[in-house]
Amino acid sequence: MMIDRRIKFRHLLCFLAVAQQRSLQNAAATLSITQPAVSNTIKELEGILEVRLFRRSRKGTELTQHAEAFFPHAEACINSLQQAANSVGWTRNANNPIIRIGAARALIASFVPQVLMTFRQRVRHIQVNVLTGTTRDLTAQLRDREFDFVLCRYSEPEQTVGLSFEYLYADPLVVVVRPGHPLHKSSAAADDELPPFIAILPLKTSINRPAVDTLAMALGLGPITDFIESHSILLGRTYTLKSDAIWFAPWSAVKDDVEMGALVKLLPSAKGKNETAGLMARSVGLMMRSNSVPTAETQLLIGVIRECALEHRTEVF
Repeated sequence: MMIDRRIKFRHLLCFLAVAQQRSLQNAAATLSITQPAVSNTIKELEGILEVRLFRRSRKGTELTQHAEAFFPHAEACINSLQQAANSVGWTRNANNPIIRIGAARALIASFVPQVLMTFRQRVRHIQVNVLTGTTRDLTAQLRDREFDFVLCRYSEPEQTVGLSFEYLYADPLVVVVRPGHPLHKSSAAADDELPPFIAILPLKTSINRPAVDTLAMALGLGPITDFIESHSILLGRTYTLKSDAIWFAPWSAVKDDVEMGALVKLLPSAKGKNETAGLMARSVGLMMRSNSVPTAETQLLIGVIRECALEHRTEVF
């Protein structure tokens, strides 16, 4: 209890500023105080904790082992205090709160609009800013605190250090064509020899790319030799609607078009479906910084995201 009473809010703010900036001078500028004030505050905190938190080096100010252990708890404490203030003050704020989220491109086509429309029906005074990008870029920006959270596909563990991932639903790779396409079962004779078609594929670096060959075999398309690579949903959609191209796309990117009849999903044979079951489904989830505490406004939006995700979990492919 004596330690709790001696540690003040200014100690934690100063500690986090130095830890993040790795410089007493930069921390002072961030906090709008003098460098001696920063130095004295850190010395006070070190005296209370009875450990050394920082050491000088040619690279700047480095965290000691004690500081590394203390950092996530100090950050969580500040976030919790901010959340407490927001929970009683956000409805009285004259300026609309802003929630910043990043989203994988495929999720912008159907899932994110569904979430935002549902959220807007319940809360009207909260502004949501959405930026898109690759999962790799989005997670890097999340670490840099450019987003409150990110909606994306699951990445390998080494790419998500310092981040937490909450599973929402599975998003499989599918193949779609325009209505009336020769490959569509209703418009092609079974014995006709089909001409070759250009395919629109995910980039080689995409986590969906390894599933292309397996899905093509399940659909009886054979090896894909003539193709365009792109991560643009708009390009894939427009090219497919205006040509005989076959588009390998995440289900989230084409769901609305298929349900409205603008695009047609090709279905594997019963045998092919069994062989590829579960292979092409990628986990979509909500990614946040570890130990971060969402504001009251952000928690409302996350609640809506979880509700909408439940609907996608019941889909059968």
